[in-house]
Amino acid sequence: MGVFDPVVELKAVFSSPSLSTGAETTKSVYEVAPNEVLEVFRIEIVPPVDTSTGAVKKLREVGLLINGEKYPYIHANSVMLPLEHPSNAGKAVDLGVPILWSRLLGRVPTPIETTTVKLKEGDTLGVYAVADESITQDFEIVIKAARVRGADVLAREAPATYSVTFSLDGDVYTKPAIPVSPATFDELPGGKAQSKPAIYPWVTYARNAQATTANQWYAFDYPTYVSYEWQKLHWNLVNKTQAYLVKYLGVIPHSNSKALRLYVEGRETNPEFITRPLPEQNFFPPAMFYDTTVNADLKHAGPKELFPHRLFHGVKGGIQVVDNGTSIPANGVEVHVYGVLFVMR
Repeated sequence: MGVFDPVVELKAVFSSPSLSTGAETTKSVYEVAPNEVLEVFRIEIVPPVDTSTGAVKKLREVGLLINGEKYPYIHANSVMLPLEHPSNAGKAVDLGVPILWSRLLGRVPTPIETTTVKLKEGDTLGVYAVADESITQDFEIVIKAARVRGADVLAREAPATYSVTFSLDGDVYTKPAIPVSPATFDELPGGKAQSKPAIYPWVTYARNAQATTANQWYAFDYPTYVSYEWQKLHWNLVNKTQAYLVKYLGVIPHSNSKALRLYVEGRETNPEFITRPLPEQNFFPPAMFYDTTVNADLKHAGPKELFPHRLFHGVKGGIQVVDNGTSIPANGVEVHVYGVLFVMR
């Protein structure tokens, strides 16, 4: 029997964990049935909270497992992907627009829009979490997805073939049209089996691994200035092998923070955005803070969507922060990034 679920909720509950710093835990979430496809469009995290202090405990990394392997472009922490709820501080950010919503939308999402994580028949979906400190408190990871079972239902809800053609700064990238079927669904944008040019959802964050130098812009470059390669927010993209589209930003500033800029080398101007701690102005509020007493006063504050979205393609640059003249200590500022990653070759 055919099935179409525009939204299905899958949940992984981690009860009474015992995680030391750097420890990893995993859970299986779903196994895609024969003749079925699954399209993940959102991840939401109910974080661990120390009720004695009111502090959100730090998960270093939360991401997806597909067939037991880590999906390489989603690296969230405890506060980046909040559960969508009227009482919660932050707003949820979707990974993309499901292609399975094509009939409901009245149009087929573009390749840059449909950056949902796509699983074909027989695939398994899981989640993993890595602790950034000792964690014994419960937490949950919620997956929201669209689901179709039955080739005839898939043909009704999505196009028979999908053309991946897109333009970045006037450069056109294309490849042969992809059949949309239960066996080929993970070859579509967001899927792990894509040929190049490939398009993926991109969720990451960076902390300054070194103290900032007073009044000098800090570039989050690996390995010296961030601790993990996936936190790298400084690129030389002259060969156009990859490109990054920044859609949303959030910043948890330090008391010595001043501003953030999206820097491109060679530009005459690189506009700056104030990122001061509350109650001062922060142009890029985060989804949540680690202090639940602060979160209690915030409703759907961030992250902030950029208009227009900012593309890094064929340039040298990245996301940078600067202090107010007094150095920010190591790990003092945190920048949250949500967007799209392109792999051209």
